[in-house]
Amino acid sequence: MNLANDPSITQLLIALAGGVALLIWGLKRVQKGMNKAFGSRLAYLVRDRFAGVWSALGLGVTLTLILQSSTASALLAASLGVQGEAGLAFLLGADVGTTLVALILSFDLSALSPLLIAVGVGLELRGGSKRQQGAGQAAMGLGLMLLALGMLRNLAEPLQASQLFVEMMRSLLAEPWLALLFAALITFMLHSSLVMVLLLAGMVAAQVIDPVGGMMLVLGVNIGSALIPVFMSKGASNAKRVAPIGNLLLRFIGMLAFLPALPWINDIMTSMSFTGAWQLVLLHCLFNLAVASFGMLIVSKLAGWIDQRLPAQKLTPTPAPKYLDDVEDTTPSAAIANVVRDTLTMGDLLEEMLRDMHQGLHRKNVDALAKKIQQSDDIIDDFHQQINAYLLELGGQDMTLEERSRCQDLLLFTTNIEHAGDILERSIIMLLKKKTNLHIEFGDYEKQAIEQCMQALFEVMPMSFQVMMSEDMDAARSLFQAKQSFNQLHQDYLDGQQQQAMEQQISPVAHVLFTDIMRDVKRLHSHFTAIAYPLLSRQGELHHSRWRGNGDEDDMDTMPMPANQPVVEEAEDAKA
Repeated sequence: MNLANDPSITQLLIALAGGVALLIWGLKRVQKGMNKAFGSRLAYLVRDRFAGVWSALGLGVTLTLILQSSTASALLAASLGVQGEAGLAFLLGADVGTTLVALILSFDLSALSPLLIAVGVGLELRGGSKRQQGAGQAAMGLGLMLLALGMLRNLAEPLQASQLFVEMMRSLLAEPWLALLFAALITFMLHSSLVMVLLLAGMVAAQVIDPVGGMMLVLGVNIGSALIPVFMSKGASNAKRVAPIGNLLLRFIGMLAFLPALPWINDIMTSMSFTGAWQLVLLHCLFNLAVASFGMLIVSKLAGWIDQRLPAQKLTPTPAPKYLDDVEDTTPSAAIANVVRDTLTMGDLLEEMLRDMHQGLHRKNVDALAKKIQQSDDIIDDFHQQINAYLLELGGQDMTLEERSRCQDLLLFTTNIEHAGDILERSIIMLLKKKTNLHIEFGDYEKQAIEQCMQALFEVMPMSFQVMMSEDMDAARSLFQAKQSFNQLHQDYLDGQQQQAMEQQISPVAHVLFTDIMRDVKRLHSHFTAIAYPLLSRQGELHHSRWRGNGDEDDMDTMPMPANQPVVEEAEDAKA
């Protein structure tokens, strides 16, 4: 049969394409609006609020409900370095989230479309804040999505009446593997499983395809949506490829398990009086819940298994000092500025190591993390060696007293960064491995204590970089005060945990591990705050264990600091 025998097919396909295009555009408006309204908060949530794979799962569900797209959620998570088993759990959660969105949009809510569009346009044009404008964009996008779904529903009778279209779809479904491949390819091209599921539900409602055939296509849709993050991670590091590959593997296993059972599932749902369209949406939910449930049982082992089988690769051409020009051809001030630029790169590497360690604190498998930490520490060691050699060579040049003090401060800072990297590689990772091997789980108190101390560490990092770059005295004072506050917070948690240990609420081995990890976090904190001491000392604000700042004469428990003598607090054991 050719097109000439069915003159309505061209208009039908154009209308169908227009409805799908409007649905996709509305979805993009929702994503853009929510990012505009809550982007920074979403980024903070993804970056800093992981306590384990279960929280990653929940976060994936939540973000996808907000952004209306598992692909958008995956992009946000990938841009902020969510990877490994946490990344896999996040993708599983995002897949569950998109099924819930499909479930909600399956109701005929087209009557709300004009209201949402009107409110959205009003907020976007007249909103007094960025958040209001973003909310307006999202409301208008949702209204357009509902309008598009209404258009697709109105195509039900024409679709059913078009014999050519019906025969095309039935011919496709006669070849199951070809149908699965077709659905996966279209989903990959549209970059949205939500659009495809809603479109297929409409086709089943219009009786263009039967429910079992629609279910088969939904399985292909789920394979296609899993291919999207795999494609996006192409060329990335192994750690970033583990989650997308694991998600695709779990979905393929799920597809093989569900495919033979589709007629049986259809019979059960039919006996429960579910319409064909609802059967597709419910199968989509059931499939993703089953895959997520199975995946969470093996998430750690699967992530480790995939990581071990990925071809070995080097880190992204690395970071090596780029600005250390020949001392003889550079003025001292320019040479010092160059050192600062390379030191910032060194600091960024350490910050990435710390964030990786933070996400891995409560994982059951730390082998992949240990490998990455070791590689990063090797790079930091190389930076330290080259920068130190450069500064020592620079010290032989004719410099002012101020320039020599600046060189001493930079030597201090780079040494502290290098020591902090050693603590991560040689101590904390070993403690995490011991925790895993002994099957020790910390309680809520221990997790809260470590989390609070880690957050305090992340808060002083930017201040430390600011002091290193600009010698800002206000930032140095803030850094010093942060150290005192941290010491008190740290001690309070240790005292509380010791009391629990004495009351036998925690095992002796867990108590020792917790204490050792807290000790290392404190050492890391000390390495970042140490840059403030020489600056305060040169200004006369540190003298015989007393900080004289802004007329405040209260004793501050710190060590005596002779002028122009950089001292690293607690550095005696920094390389233990």
